[in-house]
Amino acid sequence: MSEEGLMKKLYQIGAIKFGEFTLKSGKKSPYYVDLRILPSFPSVLVEVGKVMGQIIRDSTLELTRLCGIPAAGLAIATMCGVETGIPVIYTRKEPIIYKDLATRLNNDVREGKFKQDEIPGAKKAIEVIEDLSGLKTHGITRYVDGELQSRDRIAIIDDLITTADSKLEARDLILLEAKRKNIEVDVTAVFVLLDREQGGRQMLEENGVRFFSAITVSDVADCLFHSGILDAERYKIITDYTLSERISG
Repeated sequence: MSEEGLMKKLYQIGAIKFGEFTLKSGKKSPYYVDLRILPSFPSVLVEVGKVMGQIIRDSTLELTRLCGIPAAGLAIATMCGVETGIPVIYTRKEPIIYKDLATRLNNDVREGKFKQDEIPGAKKAIEVIEDLSGLKTHGITRYVDGELQSRDRIAIIDDLITTADSKLEARDLILLEAKRKNIEVDVTAVFVLLDREQGGRQMLEENGVRFFSAITVSDVADCLFHSGILDAERYKIITDYTLSERISG
């Protein structure tokens, strides 16, 4: 399937929708992307793996590992691994989440917002969160699931990019795991299916990480407009919005 065919298929299955949507931030958007539904359409997921696999091969980065980001990136990373033959690993979300919680609780104690002895179970809660964060040897000590080896060249795989925050967090988790194992690895690139064109590419490049996307929101709008699926009014709304977001990003 061509990239044009894939874009049409993503629209047909409802992974990309056009209209008026309210995002979590409260902002209005003329499109909505939900690539988490891809595993419900195995034939489309296979095509995603083929398209992204070709982009990975064309990059000539000589990668030794692909790393999926939970949760939407897991299925895509797996299909890219099948397509390219490159082993796949996955980052874990728990350590960062629990570490943040433990830090907040400890800060509250230090600032006198409450005393551990005054709230039943507070000390135990902090201990449990620290254990789960991997901060102690008997807690969760892995930041990455799967085999990670010395001198690996790793690319992060995800469904889409808005900002680069989650990608840089995944990079940090990989580097933490390498440090834990006392090895050196290189996180060289990020590959996504769709770029929302809202500053993620620039943010990654500023942090020394190469970026590749199979398609952009502009690509999808162009494809569907020239195919007669989007009318001129809707197409202009989307292109104007994308341009404004690209500038602000």
